[in-house]
Amino acid sequence: MLKRMMISLMALICAIAVTPPTTWAQDKVIRVPDDDAEMVAAIAKARATLPEFWREMEAPGPGVESFALKVAIPYGTDRHEHFWLTDVERRGDQISGIISNDPNNATHVAKGDRYEFTEADISDWLIRRDGKMVGNETMRPLLKRMPAEQAEQYRAMYANP
Repeated sequence: MLKRMMISLMALICAIAVTPPTTWAQDKVIRVPDDDAEMVAAIAKARATLPEFWREMEAPGPGVESFALKVAIPYGTDRHEHFWLTDVERRGDQISGIISNDPNNATHVAKGDRYEFTEADISDWLIRRDGKMVGNETMRPLLKRMPAEQAEQYRAMYANP
């Protein structure tokens, strides 16, 4: 199911931590093999904790802001590109959000498009609480692939490093 994952990272994560959602489009793509055990586990954890995202979105606690979902958008034959979507709306089983990244392969969508999807398409979620990231589990396996100093900067952005 996870064919080739495209993960938006570097500048996107910085943008999430310090600026409004409208600037989340800067990104760098890191390709991760479909069978990467750590990434598969990170996606599973994100999906298992998705109820936390929905609770916070429906009734934000103190200091909670900047809601985003990472969604697998299909392209080609059995392939997916993962995008961060903001301005998320949920009405029953109908979910949509605004695509916050430029596509690399899924060129049938564009940054700024409102995209409809199902909960099964969600690969991660992210909120900011008191200026710190909560969620964003798919970034954690990538930290060990970065230079140590850079990884520490990103870890410092997490509420629970």
